[in-house]
Formats: sequence, structure tokens, C-alpha cells
Amino acid sequence: MRRGSRRPVEVDARRLAVLTGLAAALYLAAGFGMAYVAGFDAVRRAVENPDWPWLLASVGGVVAAFTGYYFGYRGVGRVEGGPEDLDRRSRLAVVAAGFGGFLAHGGTGIDRDVMRAAGASERESKVRVAFLGALEHGLLAIPCSVAAIALLATGAPKPPPDFTYPWAVLPAVGFAVGLWAADRYRARFRERRGWRAKVGVGLDATHLVGALLRRPRRYPLAVPGMLAFWLGNMWALWAALAAFRFHMNPGVEIVAFGTAMIVTRRTGPLGGAGLLCVALASTLWYFGAPWPAAVLGTVSYRFFELWLPQPLSFLALPRLRAVLERSKTGDTRSPVTREPALRS
Repeated sequence: MRRGSRRPVEVDARRLAVLTGLAAALYLAAGFGMAYVAGFDAVRRAVENPDWPWLLASVGGVVAAFTGYYFGYRGVGRVEGGPEDLDRRSRLAVVAAGFGGFLAHGGTGIDRDVMRAAGASERESKVRVAFLGALEHGLLAIPCSVAAIALLATGAPKPPPDFTYPWAVLPAVGFAVGLWAADRYRARFRERRGWRAKVGVGLDATHLVGALLRRPRRYPLAVPGMLAFWLGNMWALWAALAAFRFHMNPGVEIVAFGTAMIVTRRTGPLGGAGLLCVALASTLWYFGAPWPAAVLGTVSYRFFELWLPQPLSFLALPRLRAVLERSKTGDTRSPVTREPALRS
């Protein structure tokens, strides 16, 4: 960890309370702002009598997503003989921080420190974190691509072709090109500096994605876990919309979700508090959802995803800080040419 960093996991209780209050303010401001756009009267009528079982189903989707993220995260460090796995309590603390994204504010720094604490060298920790990001976004593309192809095949009027065609075509093409480039060029960038070093990290991370998908039986929970993470979130959002009397076409909802998640909880400030509410509600409306249902469904889903896990995150904070403290000890693996992430 770097001194002077402002990640919430590193600050004292007073500053953590201030950051939590700021995140809550952003969340509420986004909700009120979108309600203003939808019309307060329309939102009030929609919220008076929600369908409570669907809200409980939305909570169930978030629980399923958390479970999937736990197992998906565990698989990242195991592909091609990666760093030693953390103990169960430490891994749970890391996942609790990363799931909602609030304590992981600051990008990928926490994940890099966790990989270092688990035994990875400096460069391999960067490769593993890039691998985590590639796995997250790559597996998000699978249900979105399938949904887009189904919508095109059935001639659904929503969403517009400007969204369905890219989701149907680009992920598969991009993945194929990425694997080809990784297999062909990653050795050339391995010990370079500057921007070439960053390209080399990306190519090694892409190689790990290919290694995982080529031998799924060797790592049986990584891909299903990360898919369960995304599908659980998609279901939680769909059920939250249903709670306010709008049963959206599942394929349209999946494409809308994937489009809005271009800005994710891990890259957005304070877990995307506020920002993701605006992105999701606007995208759902553009794809055909009524404004009141889009706003209330999004605000409800984001409450379950962002705020329900926070007590667990705060309880796990001492354990997480202990894990991150171990990352200060320096490289604990063999020289670069022997790192598992760099095998030819």
C-alpha cells in the first residue's frame, strides 16, 4: 500500500464515515434527480404498492451474485499455478470489499496488494489483476451476446440495432483477436518498459483467460462463479423492475444492463454510488422501460447491491487490512522468467 493513498480501506474511522456519508449523498442525489426526470407524482404512485415478493427475489439475486463472485475470485489466483490461495476468512474479506466496490475505491490497487500478499511478484500481481478485469468483462459479454443474437433473430423492436449488433458480433471477434495476439506476441513484450510493458501485462492476462477457458475442468468454479455473479445481478435488476409492475423482456434487460455496466462499480467513484443509478435508469428507459419503473427498480437494485453488503465489508475490514499489510514485504516469488503467468 502506498502512503498517502485515499482508499477507504486505509483511512481512519472518522474519514471512513465521511466517505460513507458522501457515497450515501451521491446515491440519494441520483435517486432524487432521476425521480425529478420521471416526475415525482408518477414515482409516488408507482412506489405506493410495490410487489414485495419481487423485491425479496431481487435480494436473492444479489446473494447469488456475491456467492458467485467469491468462487470466481478464488479461481483467478489458481490458473496456471498462480500465487498461493488466501485462507477462507481473508478471501471473504477481500470479496466483501470488492463486491460492492465501495471499499475498493481507487481502482485495482487493493487487488494488486492482495495478489502480492498471496505470494505473487510485482509484475505477476499486475497480470492477475488484469486477468480479473478481463474475466469479469469477458464473461459479462457472454449473456449480453446471447441476448442480442436472440433479439435480432426474433426481430424485437428494442433495443435499437446500434446496440444489438455490436453485442452480437464484437465480443466474439475481440476475444478471438485477443487470444491470437497473446499467443503470438506476448513473449516479445515480456521485459519491455513504458507502454510496451503495459501491453505485455495485457497480453499475459489474455493468455490466462485462454488457459482458463481451454481447461475448464481444471478450474471448475472460476467461470461458473463469475457467470453467476453477472446473472445474479441481472436477475436482481429484473426482479426490482418487476416489483414496480414492469416485466421487461429479459433479453432487452440483459443488453441494457451490459451497456450501462461499461462504467462498473469497480471503476466508478465510491463503488459507482449515484453514477450507476443514472446510467442504469437512463439505459433502461431508452430501451423501453417506463421512467418510474426504471428509476425505482434501479434505486432498489443498487440499494441491495451497494448497501446491503456494507456491514459485512466493515466487519471484515481488520482482516482485509491485515492481508494488505502483508503486501509490503516485497517480491516473494521466483524471478520473472519463472512466473506461472508468463509460461510459454
